[in-house]
Amino acid sequence: MTFYEAFEIALEKADMTTADVCAKTGIYPSYFSKLKHGATKDVTWDKALAIIAALGMTPDEFYELQMSGQ
Repeated sequence: MTFYEAFEIALEKADMTTADVCAKTGIYPSYFSKLKHGATKDVTWDKALAIIAALGMTPDEFYELQMSGQ
């Protein structure tokens, strides 16, 4: 599962939108669009940590979500 796919699941579980995460992190919506469409494949560690924290998760929880595929 890609980072973006896990992000979408985490968004749903957190009852949040991408706009909510953008507001909390300062990351532009276009970045998430690029992730979604494969234009950006790798997420920097700093951005990943900011996104995961905005979702109210720990890196370990996000990793487990990504590896479990659900």
